[in-house]
Amino acid sequence: MDMVTLEQFRYLPSDATRPPACFDFHYSTPGIVAIVGDNGSGKSTLAQLMAGWYPDYLPGDIDGTGLLLGVPIGRLPLVEQSPTIQLVQQSPYLQLSGCTFSVEEEVAFGPENLGLHKAEILRRIDEALTLTNCQSLRHRHPGTLSGGETQRVVIASALTMQPRLLVLDEAFSRLTSAATGTLLERLQQWALERHSLIVLFERNHFPFLTRCQRVWQLRDGALTPLC
Repeated sequence: MDMVTLEQFRYLPSDATRPPACFDFHYSTPGIVAIVGDNGSGKSTLAQLMAGWYPDYLPGDIDGTGLLLGVPIGRLPLVEQSPTIQLVQQSPYLQLSGCTFSVEEEVAFGPENLGLHKAEILRRIDEALTLTNCQSLRHRHPGTLSGGETQRVVIASALTMQPRLLVLDEAFSRLTSAATGTLLERLQQWALERHSLIVLFERNHFPFLTRCQRVWQLRDGALTPLC
């Protein structure tokens, strides 16, 4: 089963002023793939569609075939998809819950809402903080973190949900090249172990062209394979 299937898939926003793009995309193998494109190419909209944001946060109409983990896009409300699909966006501060007083509490927020046992929540916290190199931030208040630190914490929060599909929309924008490379290596291993797919949306090819299993370019509403 493809983790993401788009066949002649179109999304027409409620306020659209131009014809919708038509997407064709299939991927079923665990690991990391990337979609690169310039500003204004529609990356963020496609990322939100792949994260199941239609129709809750993407009002409009869709046409064609769109499946996320085998479920048609738009069939389930976003809250029911959150245990299996997660999206991390470019602005990390906007993705903090705003109701926690430490990084540990912030990263625990999602699993706690799933009603998991405390031991399992702590195990997931330790794993996610280690993977994202955030253990030293564990007892810091989220409001005191730098942009790069906040970005890593938000990624850790998504990882504690153990999603089958993780969408990262320019989620490394505040990290150094070295930190990005290290995190990509760890995320690749995590995805393979969890049989999960991570889809990156980025403006630049570097370093993703050489570190991802497949890379597509989004231009003029079409996805073209680069490698």
